[in-house]
Amino acid sequence: MMSSQADTVVAKAKTHLGYKEGTNNDTIFGVWAGMNHQPWCAMFVSYVFNEAGCLDLIKQNAKGFASCIAMDMWAHAHGMAVSISEIEAGDILLFDFAKAGHAEHTEIALGPIDPHTHLIPTIGGNTADSHAGNQANGDGVYLKYRAPSTVRAVVKPKWSK
Repeated sequence: MMSSQADTVVAKAKTHLGYKEGTNNDTIFGVWAGMNHQPWCAMFVSYVFNEAGCLDLIKQNAKGFASCIAMDMWAHAHGMAVSISEIEAGDILLFDFAKAGHAEHTEIALGPIDPHTHLIPTIGGNTADSHAGNQANGDGVYLKYRAPSTVRAVVKPKWSK
């Protein structure tokens, strides 16, 4: 059951669909985080949570989080990592596309695994619009459908009831 906070996070994420970065990872998300011209998938997620008034739920520093690896460790240490079968809209997904043994990308889940396609609908920043592009370092904010096998961790914020 989706909380109103999760609903707001999803709604805010959708407003950024189609956003494209400028030269050398120049983004509104990086400017906001004080770390412009860097990989920005985690800054996108933090920015969206901030817009939704939910940044405190995922906050590792004043601007949320900027490292997928650090978020993975933080979520596990704070009892926020859950099974992939528990994915709900608004949850944060950490991906290991390269099967390197660590999180390399993050996106916001739009819902659970679709029973027909067996994929997870997400919105992510700093990804590619097609499967051919670099999924962990692309050029914009896109609606994606991710294979559960690429998910390293599911982070479930402690939503208000």
